[in-house]
Amino acid sequence: MVELCTNVRTKQLVIFVVLFIGYATYSLNRKGVSLVLPELLNSGLDKSDAGLIISSQNIAYAISKFLGGILSDRLSSRLLFGFGLLLSGTATIIFGLSTQSVTIFSVLWFCNGFAQGVGWPSCAKVLRHWYSPDQFGTFWSLLSASANISGGLSPFVAAFITINYGWRMTLILFGGVSFLMSAMAFLVIVDKPEDIGIAPINPNVTPTKNDKKDSKQTKSNITYKDLLTSPFIWLISFSYMVVYAAKTSACDWGQMYLIEERHRSPLVGSSFTSSVESGGFFGGVIAGYLTDLILRRASNGSSTKTNSSARLPVATIMMLIVALCLHTLRFHVHEMTSHLFITGLGFMLGCALYGPIAIFGVMASESAPSHLSGTSHAIVALAANVGAIISGLPFSLLAKRYGWGEVFFLLELVTGATVLIMLFGHRIQPNYGASKQKSKVQ
Repeated sequence: MVELCTNVRTKQLVIFVVLFIGYATYSLNRKGVSLVLPELLNSGLDKSDAGLIISSQNIAYAISKFLGGILSDRLSSRLLFGFGLLLSGTATIIFGLSTQSVTIFSVLWFCNGFAQGVGWPSCAKVLRHWYSPDQFGTFWSLLSASANISGGLSPFVAAFITINYGWRMTLILFGGVSFLMSAMAFLVIVDKPEDIGIAPINPNVTPTKNDKKDSKQTKSNITYKDLLTSPFIWLISFSYMVVYAAKTSACDWGQMYLIEERHRSPLVGSSFTSSVESGGFFGGVIAGYLTDLILRRASNGSSTKTNSSARLPVATIMMLIVALCLHTLRFHVHEMTSHLFITGLGFMLGCALYGPIAIFGVMASESAPSHLSGTSHAIVALAANVGAIISGLPFSLLAKRYGWGEVFFLLELVTGATVLIMLFGHRIQPNYGASKQKSKVQ
């Protein structure tokens, strides 16, 4: 028994490490153009054209992440994850080799975004099979933190390569790393423990013999239509959209705001972006650990809250901190503000942004029955990527007319309003198909 437990933990660790590095590579490729954007603008690319390129990727990412969530309920997560890395790396390399044309750049970055969409749904499905419910939030947050590590280190790596070898070489190397991790994913990842003869780890995913009849009944009762009409899913989707718009704006446009409107150096701008990602690592992990801790205590007590609604208060507090950080960035950062203060502000903003991002994904995935967990996450992820799309071309056009400061002020107001909505909606429960089940009992 001890040997079996050791083998399971070893396999969990190996799979998690490959997922961690693989998803960091996804993030590396996804942010490739944003990291070399100052160089592209210096070479003659217009600001609105840059917004078009970023938005083209975000649109494709939104579509493919929605489709990827649905496909993850039907296809092998290993294959989806590996092929996504392969195709994303291909698009990044071709971008680095192509002629400087806005049309070509937009098409290639659309292809990159489309390949990116299957990455996280595949990760979520593998995690739900390989970890128990009271570990799910922690390991979800740890895995999502791989993107923060990538985002924290990649600005400096990209700057070094770009300065010495040019922006094209930066993208070519990023794509090459994606090829390598694609091969690792195909070789190492296993969809679920049963595929290699290990007993199921998560009882909520694989039913026992005694539960099969009830599971079949639940499957027939709860459909994707119940997800679409659920007030709980709408609450999470709207909140996710807002926080993702704020996150994407901070990461993609924060350095431009500091350089163009606050007249800070590119180093300060890069430090801010890096500190947002670095703070996001800790914010996501802390949020996952705290909500798992709350969940364990709730399950030991008499609380009637579901797993998902028990996590909502932590997300609400972090969203409030996001609004305060955006206010500080807009009204209290100027030419004389210290580099250390700006870096610290970025770190705190990253902590507060990535906490809710991790929590909302967990809430959507765990609140739905196992046969719809990928679809549930796909719905809220689609809303999140609508936020990312809004932060691209629409915000770049808004900034062109009014400035980046007004964009961040708008985000502050919307985030504050979202906090109020979350406070009023904290009692909403994810009771999918409850009315149908009740009528059947009667």
